[in-house]
Amino acid sequence: MERPHRSDKKQEEKIGPKMSTKEKPYPYLKNSTIEKECTKLLESFSKDTGQSLTRPMDPINIIEYLGYDVDFRKDGIYEDKNILGGLRIAEKKVEINENLSDHEGRMNFTAAHETGHIVLHVPLYTEQMAAGQLEIENNDSKNDILCRKNAGFEGNKKEPEEWQADKFAAYLLMPTALIKKAFFKNYKRPVNVRRKSILQLFFPKPAFVKGYQIAEQVMQDGKFDNVSKMAMLNRLIGMRLIRGLSYQKSNATQ
Repeated sequence: MERPHRSDKKQEEKIGPKMSTKEKPYPYLKNSTIEKECTKLLESFSKDTGQSLTRPMDPINIIEYLGYDVDFRKDGIYEDKNILGGLRIAEKKVEINENLSDHEGRMNFTAAHETGHIVLHVPLYTEQMAAGQLEIENNDSKNDILCRKNAGFEGNKKEPEEWQADKFAAYLLMPTALIKKAFFKNYKRPVNVRRKSILQLFFPKPAFVKGYQIAEQVMQDGKFDNVSKMAMLNRLIGMRLIRGLSYQKSNATQ
C-alpha cells in the first residue's frame, strides 16, 4: 500500500457504533496496565519481525503486524481536518487523514492511538458482540468507527477509551526505558523548568521554552524522529522528568 509521508496528536471522539443499552462501559485501566500491554506488543513485534527495540518503532508497521490495513483518506468525514483518524472495527482498517502528511509526529501519534484502540478496546467489542451486549449496524459504515479528533493531550471531558488510547500511543512511540536513557545522558535528575539559575535571572526564559529545549535534546539523543516536540514534552511531564509545567495543549505543530 502506498502511503504519504506521515505524522502527532487530540481529544478523540466516539462517533458510533450503535450500541444496546446493555453495553458494558469501558473498564478503568491503570497507567501501569496500559504500559504493560504496550510492552507485550512491542516484545511480540520485535520477536516475530527481528526488529530491535533499541529505537522507536514505526506504528504503521505495527498496525499491519496486527492484521489491520491502513487507509489514508481525505474524503467523507476526513474533509474535516480536525478528524485525524479512525478505526473501522468490522473491516479491520485504520484510517488516517491525508492532511497529516506534512506533520510526521501528528500522523504517527494518530496511528499509535488507533493501535491502542486495537489492543485495549477491540477485544471488549468482540466479547460484547459475542454476548449480545453490543450491536453494530453493518449496513451503515459510519456506525462502525472510533474517530479521533484534534483537541490536545490529556484534554478535558475525554472519553475513557480515548484517554487510554492516548496513553498507549505515548508508551508505544516513547518507551520508558528509551526516554530515561536519552534524558539522563544530559541530566542527573529531573528538571524543574521554573527554577531559575543565576544566569537566567539576568536573561530570563519562559518555562515552556526551557521545556521544549529539553524535549528537543531528548529527541535528538534518543533518535525519536517519529514524534513532535509537544508529544515528547508531554511524555517527559508525565514521567515527572520535567517539572513545573502542565500538559501542553496547543494545536500548533511544534
